[in-house]
Amino acid sequence: MRMSWEQLKNLPVVTLAGVKLGHVVGIIFDPETHGILQYEIRQGSVFSRRVLLVSATQVISVTAEKMTVEDLVGMNKAEAETSGSPAANPTITTLASRG
Repeated sequence: MRMSWEQLKNLPVVTLAGVKLGHVVGIIFDPETHGILQYEIRQGSVFSRRVLLVSATQVISVTAEKMTVEDLVGMNKAEAETSGSPAANPTITTLASRG
């Protein structure tokens, strides 16, 4: 399946467990390989500046209706550790503020 930026833009993003993370607002790609490295996911309202950077390796599936990502995406390291997950890893997510 192929998708254009227009189809990907504003696509809802959820975890495997069904937690709504936000929607796609951008991509970061490697100009040498032309591959997508990360997806920028805006959390909250349109006016929110909180953006979650999701690695392409964390994406489980992308359909015309939604993007599904691993369950630990959206957790910071402390949340992952307290959840008892053996996959607690500081590289699971990166939170950033876009100005």
